[in-house]
Amino acid sequence: MAGVAYLFLILAAAAWVYQLLALVALWRFFRQGLPALPAGPSPGVTVLKPLKGLEPGTRECLESFLTQDYHPYQVIFGLPDSRGPALAMLTELRQAFPQREIEILICPESLGLNPKISTLRQMEPRARYDCLVISDSDVKVAPDFLSHAVAALLEPQVGLVSCPYRAGPAETTGARLEALTIAADFIPSVATAYYVEGIHFALGATMILTRPVLQRLGGLAALADFLADDYQLGRRVAQAGLKVKLLPEVVETHNPMLSFKEYLAHQLRWARTYRVCRPKGYLAYGITHALVYSVAFLLTSGLAPAALALTAATLALRSAVACFSEYHCLRGHLPWQALWLLPLKDFLSFGLWLLSFLGTRVTWKDRRFQITPEGKLVPE
Repeated sequence: MAGVAYLFLILAAAAWVYQLLALVALWRFFRQGLPALPAGPSPGVTVLKPLKGLEPGTRECLESFLTQDYHPYQVIFGLPDSRGPALAMLTELRQAFPQREIEILICPESLGLNPKISTLRQMEPRARYDCLVISDSDVKVAPDFLSHAVAALLEPQVGLVSCPYRAGPAETTGARLEALTIAADFIPSVATAYYVEGIHFALGATMILTRPVLQRLGGLAALADFLADDYQLGRRVAQAGLKVKLLPEVVETHNPMLSFKEYLAHQLRWARTYRVCRPKGYLAYGITHALVYSVAFLLTSGLAPAALALTAATLALRSAVACFSEYHCLRGHLPWQALWLLPLKDFLSFGLWLLSFLGTRVTWKDRRFQITPEGKLVPE
C-alpha cells in the first residue's frame, strides 16, 4: 500500500502545481484592459442568433443584443420552423426595437448533422455586413460588448475573437453543478492554456470574425457535421496563420433549470469530444483532479494525519480557485451555499474523465452519434 500511497501523493502534488498555476493565470488574464475602437467610422456588424425554442431568460438574452452601444449593426434571428412561441416573441422584439435592423428568418433546410451550423448557413447569406458575430440564443452580453469585440477583431493578425463565459442564475442542482464546472474547471483551464500554449480554439458562446476569413476557411459548410464547431472554427483560424483572440469580456449563458441528468450528459459529451479533438491535452487534464488524488492518498495511507491535513488543504485550495474564478474573475451569481457541491462536482468530473475513455458515443439533441477521430458526427 505504501507504493500506491506515494503514487497518489505525487499525483496530488502535481495537481497542486496546476491549481496554483491556474490561480496565477486567472489573475493575470482578467486584469487585462479591454480594447477601444479607433477614432472614425466603425465597421458594420451582423449578429447571427440561431434559435430552436424558448427557455427561461431567452428574451432577456436576446434583448441584450438589441441594446448595444454600437452603430451600425444588424441582428438576424434564425428559426428552424415557424411553429412554437419563439416566432411570436421575435416579432414582439422587432416591434419593440424599431430603430434596430432586425430580420427574422425561417431556416427549414437540414444542411448537415449540426443543427446550429445548418441554421447559420441559411442565415449567413442575408448578412448585410462582413463583420459577423455568431452567438447562442442563451447568451447575455453587456451594452458595450460589440464595441470591445470589434476593437479586438481590428487588431493586427486577429482572425477570430471569442469571450469567456459564466453561468447565469442557477435554480437546480444540475445548473449549479454546471456553474461550478465552468468556474472551477473550464475557465481556469482556458486561462492556463492562454499562457502555457496559446489559444487555438474558440469558445462557442460568442465568436466574432469577418466573412472573408470565414470564406478562406471553407465557410460554414466545412463545419456541417462537426459537434464542436467552435473548436473546429478556432483551430482552422489558427492553422491559417491568424490569431485567435480571447477577450477578457465575460458573457453570460442562461440555463437555470438544467437537470442533473442533463448536466451529466452534457459533461460526458464535452469530455468525449475534447478527448477526440485534443487527445494529448485531454490526457494531461487528468492531472488537475487535486481533491480526488488527495482523498485517494488519505485512504491508501491509512488515514495518516499528514494525509488528512493535505486533503483539508486541497479542499481549501479548490474552494479558493472556484471562488476567485466565479466571484472575482467572472463576477458570477452562484449562491454561496452551492459551494458545498464542489467536492461532489470534483469526483463527478474525475468519473466522467475516466468514462470518456470507454467509448466515442454521445447523445446530442436526443440523437445518438459516434465521434470520429477528426471530431465528426456519425449517426448510429
